[in-house]
Amino acid sequence: MPDHKSMKDRLTLLFSVNASVDCMVKPLLVYHSENPRAFKNIRKNRLGVLWRSNHKVWVTRSLFSVWVTEVFGPTVKDYLREKELPLKVLLVMDIAPAHPPNLMEELPDEFSFIKVHFFPPNMTLLLQPTDQQVIAN
Repeated sequence: MPDHKSMKDRLTLLFSVNASVDCMVKPLLVYHSENPRAFKNIRKNRLGVLWRSNHKVWVTRSLFSVWVTEVFGPTVKDYLREKELPLKVLLVMDIAPAHPPNLMEELPDEFSFIKVHFFPPNMTLLLQPTDQQVIAN
């Protein structure tokens, strides 16, 4: 249409799942508004995501750390206990600005079973082929 303006509304979603895809962790959703008008009569805790706001819609280190301690750690701990598996977790991440390099030191003692490993720089494209299409778009 000639005078059509595309929407510039953005949000960021952070997903986490294990290799066998039977432990899906509640996603982190970052939006520019804490209380959007579209969700006026809906409680955000019923959406199935950890809702956080940031005016640039970025996942910051503090938001990521909150997600790890409030959502990821407890979910994985419950999953391992339910499956009667040893408390050993390897969290593999790329080197994104939102991922704190000293995350293992920041974790509370109750999550000391989580070990963090970072991909080398520029490896995400090779190890996650779906990112190639996302980046291209």
